[in-house]
Amino acid sequence: MKENYTKKIVCLLAAMTIALCTGCGKKEEAGPPDVQINPPQAEEPADQPSDAALEAQEEEPQKQEAEKDVVISVDGKVLKKAELAANVKNKMKPYKDMIPADKIKELEQGVRKQLLEEFVVKTVLLKEADRKKITATQKDIEMFYDEIKSQLPPDKELSAFLKENNVTRDDIVLGIKIRKLVEKEMGAKAAPTEKEIKNFYKENADKFKTSETVHVRHILVTLDPKDDEKTKAEKREKIENLRKKILEGADFAEVARENSECPSKENGGDLGEIKKDQTVKPFEDAAFGQQVNVVGPVVTTEFGYHVIEVLGKTPESTVPLDEVKDSIALHLEQQKEADIFGRLLEGLRKKADIIYYEN
Repeated sequence: MKENYTKKIVCLLAAMTIALCTGCGKKEEAGPPDVQINPPQAEEPADQPSDAALEAQEEEPQKQEAEKDVVISVDGKVLKKAELAANVKNKMKPYKDMIPADKIKELEQGVRKQLLEEFVVKTVLLKEADRKKITATQKDIEMFYDEIKSQLPPDKELSAFLKENNVTRDDIVLGIKIRKLVEKEMGAKAAPTEKEIKNFYKENADKFKTSETVHVRHILVTLDPKDDEKTKAEKREKIENLRKKILEGADFAEVARENSECPSKENGGDLGEIKKDQTVKPFEDAAFGQQVNVVGPVVTTEFGYHVIEVLGKTPESTVPLDEVKDSIALHLEQQKEADIFGRLLEGLRKKADIIYYEN
């Protein structure tokens, strides 16, 4: 596989999102741990607590006090309430002015849940990466930076881009480690076979069909709902005269630039390629029904009067397998990668000790 770190991190984050949506860790109430007290010795009174019990009783209030600040624990790694609250606040900043006040609480709860799940995912994956001694070298990180730089506009600084997208060095290190972990888990299993590519092409034939299109240009004289019959007649006469002028030899594009009331007049009335269901019905029927290079009769739509010329037609067709083979292979590879990642994450979550504490 190509070492395109930018795309890989994006794909990874998408896979992580999918995995997060498939289920959460089982919620448990965090209570004091069960303390096994040894039965009293013969020489001690039955109601006399042992030294171990006394130590446990002394430690218990301290443990409970510490747990008050914790939201979640994953294999002993904890996320504190203050840290989660700060992260929620930071995530909410872009949305505060975009949503109704009565929806803010609901969004905050959703963001909070997402951040908790991200904490679980990152923790279990990093633990597994460390267990397998997977690292992100300086070279890996530099390659990632270079890849981003190559895709940025000339006037865009890398530091500004990373800041705008809230990407930190830790995020990059995390992404690279997880990417290597997934690749190690996959081995050569993600590469699709020729048979798989052909089967996908055959089973999804409708995805590789191109719709019929027509290349059109037009001239528009708009109608206003307030127009009376006299005004409508005057506008109709205007569009008919423009059509006649073109039929007598005037350049369509020049007539459009000087007279059309559609923004397309800047391009000589050219609307480019259009598909069915992209325009209002009367316009569509005229465009797809006309012959190429023929200036059709005036067409009336809810927008006004049109003179239409069809510059070309492209019939419906099926893209050959050879033209889409690489894109199918990439799709199948990413699909397998996501499946493998999902199974890996599911297995790690099952083995992890995840405790959600009561708020």
